[in-house]
Amino acid sequence: MKFSGLLLVGAALIVLAHEKEHIIVDEANNHAYDHKACGPEGLGDDPLRSSAADILATGETDALTYYAGNSANSHPQEDPNTSPGHNWSSTNPCFNSIVSNDAFCVFTDTSYANDEGISFITTAQRAAYLISLLSFTPHSNITSSPAKYTISSIPGKGLGLIASTRIPRGSVILSSHPTLMIDYRVFDELLRTDHISLQAAAISSLPPAHRSAFFNLSTQSKNASVTGGLSRIALTDTIITTNAFDIPAPPPRPRPPSPHSSPLHNQIDPNDAPWHTVFASSISRLNHDCRPNADYRWDWNSNKGGPGLVQVITAVKDILPGEEITISYINPLGSRKARQKLLSTAWGFECSCELCSRSGGRVEEADWRVRLIRKVWRLLKEGQDGGSEVERGEEEGGWKMGSRERGEGKGEGDGTKAAELMVSLYEMEGLWGTIHEAYAMAAREHSKAGETWMVMKWAALAVEFGTMVLGEGDEALREMKGLARNPCGHGAWSSRNKSEGYGEGDEEGW
Repeated sequence: MKFSGLLLVGAALIVLAHEKEHIIVDEANNHAYDHKACGPEGLGDDPLRSSAADILATGETDALTYYAGNSANSHPQEDPNTSPGHNWSSTNPCFNSIVSNDAFCVFTDTSYANDEGISFITTAQRAAYLISLLSFTPHSNITSSPAKYTISSIPGKGLGLIASTRIPRGSVILSSHPTLMIDYRVFDELLRTDHISLQAAAISSLPPAHRSAFFNLSTQSKNASVTGGLSRIALTDTIITTNAFDIPAPPPRPRPPSPHSSPLHNQIDPNDAPWHTVFASSISRLNHDCRPNADYRWDWNSNKGGPGLVQVITAVKDILPGEEITISYINPLGSRKARQKLLSTAWGFECSCELCSRSGGRVEEADWRVRLIRKVWRLLKEGQDGGSEVERGEEEGGWKMGSRERGEGKGEGDGTKAAELMVSLYEMEGLWGTIHEAYAMAAREHSKAGETWMVMKWAALAVEFGTMVLGEGDEALREMKGLARNPCGHGAWSSRNKSEGYGEGDEEGW
C-alpha cells in the first residue's frame, strides 16, 4: 500500500498490507509493528470457518453469495432501501467483530459517479457518515477535463500516466473519488478469511466496467503465471495490497448537526475515527519515483463546500509533454539502500528512477544530503520545541543543542543559518513535494530572530508550495498565512523585539 498522509521528515509512518499481516513500518527507527489480522491467539475453532477457508482457496464459490448466508459470523442486513441515511444498492455480506459488538459490512452504491460505483467496508454508522461527505452528481469520477495525460505502456513498469501537454507546477492533474474504502478496524477486528472475503464482495458489487478496471491493475508478483492461478478472492487481496493508499483519520473537527444529514451521521465522533485504506483505479496507475514530479493528498471535505472524499494529484514541478507523471510511494528521506529494500519488500519491484540509477559517487552524495537534512531537521525541531538553539559541539557529528545567546544583530543565530541550509538541501535533492516544511521551519527560525522581512519571505513560500500538496484548509498553512501577514504577532517572535516595540503598529501588526 502507498502512504498518503502528510509526509513528516524524520518519522514518517508507511502503512503496508503485506502477505498475512498489516505492517506499520517506522523508517526512522527501522522496526515494524505487526497487526495480526487473525485476532487473539487461541480463538476457538469455527466449524463453518474451515469450510470457508476451503472456499477461499478454490475460489469456486462467489464470496458475495456464500458469505451472505453460510458463515457463522454473517450478520444479515435489512432491505438496503430501508437502511438509514442512504439508499444503498447492497449492504451485504457482514461479519461480526471478534473484539467488539460491531458488525462490518460491504456498503455499495452502484449509481455513484456516472454509474462507476463505490463500496465501503465499515460499520453502518460510519458508512452513513462517509457517504454524507460525497456529492452525488451525474459527473464522472475523474474531474480532470480535458485530460492532461494518456495511459501508456512504459518499459519495465507496465502502464503509467504520460503528460500529453505542459503541466505547470501547482496544477491539478486529476482528482478522483475512491472505488473502495476500508475501515482500518477491519484488519484488527476480523479474521483474515473474513476481511479478504469482504474485499472481494466489495469489488464484485461494483458495476462491470469498474470491476474490470480493477482486475487489470498490477500485483506484487513478477510472475504472471502465479497471479493467473490465484482465486478471485486472493487476486483481489493482492491487487489491493499493491495499489491501495492508507490515509489517516479525518481531522478532529466535529461536524455540526444538519437537518439534511442522517441521525447516524450526526452521531459520528470524528475524534474517534479510524484510519482507512482507499483504492481508486485511475490514481493507482501512477508509478513510483524517489524524486517525483507530482504529489497527492486526501481531502475529507472540500475547501469550497463541494464533495469530500477526494484524492487529488498535483504537479509539484513543471511537467513537459512526454514525461511520465510519478508520485513517491515512500518517505523520500531514506538512503538508496533503504528505499530499494522497502520498495522491493512492499511492492515487489526494484526502483530504476534517476536517483536510484546514479553512479556510486553521486549516490553517496545524495545519501549524505539526506542524512544531513534529517539531522538538521531534528535539531531545529528540538530547538523550537524546547527553546534551545543550534550550537556547534561534539555531538551529532559536529552539532548539538545549546543555550548560547544570539548575536546582537537580528538573524545572526545559528538557527536561521541551519534552516536556510536545510532549504538549500531540499532544493538540491528536488524534494518539491515536501519543501514547504523546510520553508515553514525557516520562517519560524527567522521569527525567533526577529527578522520581519525574512519571516514574510519564508512563510509566503511555505504557503505557496504547501497549498498545492496540502490543500487550502490545512492547519499548518493557516499558521504560515498568519505569520506572513503579521510576522510580529507570532508566538515565536523574538521577545527582545517585542520589548523594543516591534510589532506595535497598524492592523497587520507591524
